[in-house]
Amino acid sequence: MKERPVIVSVSTEEGAFFFKSEESRLKWAKGKRFLPRESVNNVTMDREGNFFASTLTEGVFLSNDEGKTWRLSNKGLHVRKVWTVEADRHQNGLVYAGTQYGHLFKSNNSGTSWEEVTGLYTAPNRENWGIDWGFGTTGLTIHTIKSDPHKKGRLYIVAAGNGTYRTDDDGETWRSLKSGIVESCPTLRYKFRPSIPSVEDKTAVEEHLNAVHSCTHKIALSSAKPGTIYQQNHCGVYVSTDSGNKWRDISRSDKDRHGFPIVITEGKRESLFVIPAYQGECKKHNSCIQGQIMVNRSDNDGKTWKTLSKGLPKGMHTVVLRDGMAQDSLDLPGVYFGTSTGELFWSIDLGETWKELANGLGRIQGVSAFAV
Repeated sequence: MKERPVIVSVSTEEGAFFFKSEESRLKWAKGKRFLPRESVNNVTMDREGNFFASTLTEGVFLSNDEGKTWRLSNKGLHVRKVWTVEADRHQNGLVYAGTQYGHLFKSNNSGTSWEEVTGLYTAPNRENWGIDWGFGTTGLTIHTIKSDPHKKGRLYIVAAGNGTYRTDDDGETWRSLKSGIVESCPTLRYKFRPSIPSVEDKTAVEEHLNAVHSCTHKIALSSAKPGTIYQQNHCGVYVSTDSGNKWRDISRSDKDRHGFPIVITEGKRESLFVIPAYQGECKKHNSCIQGQIMVNRSDNDGKTWKTLSKGLPKGMHTVVLRDGMAQDSLDLPGVYFGTSTGELFWSIDLGETWKELANGLGRIQGVSAFAV
């Protein structure tokens, strides 16, 4: 049987890299930096093997030759700060792009031209999304798009600060998916929640935290279990078994609820991975890593969790961003993550041991993995 080469893409503020290996994934070759003048947020591959680079500088770049050459692919894309591109799981040539200011675009011709999904304008609470509220963070953007592997026409998006949305009719109509999150969020009560010293009005604090804790950071869809979807947010880790209609808290503990990335392997056994970005009694409002970076894994839908840090540096003060973790699609899946301080790690034993694949790459904004 012919081996499947594996490509891991690493996106940074100054271009991106491809790391390539055979199926054993024991030795890796680092390619040259590509798109060096672009702030690349992530790289995606569609059903036909085309690569799309989402950039925060010039929009979308397209490669038809595994990254050897790239060209701009922006016709009809009237917002050029693009956070993500997602290929439809059912239809060749159909890809989606999420941009700053909460816009969603689609292309029916593999990125040759784009048109806006205007049905999103009438999504619930859309009029309250605002224009932009960056304050040094992601700001208002569509930063996550997921095509449902089990249902054609079903698409999930995450609007930063406004939670998860779903369409079942190719974007004509949308519903907001927040039920069960804010109502059960213990960070509104427990002692580790961030303090906001500049706000004395308790009601204002509660309103703020309710809004913050409905902010989805990343979602992951199960390929083995139709309708099962996971999310990581300010409040913790949640699962839904009814396509996002209702969520249930499956966080490991109150001390490490806050995080950004979440991935689920698709091999012989589905395993869920998260990386905490808020540990212990951190009273700062944003992420606060205190010492040992670690990965949490659950093999039973969050009933139990295992903390994995073997091979990871001790006392490493860094964070993994929302797009900074990925898995490949081999039967024995590899898991990869990159840090804001430029280190790239990988594991081929479901996180039991980690190895450093590279360092000094710059702030890693996105990691993707492909078996080609």
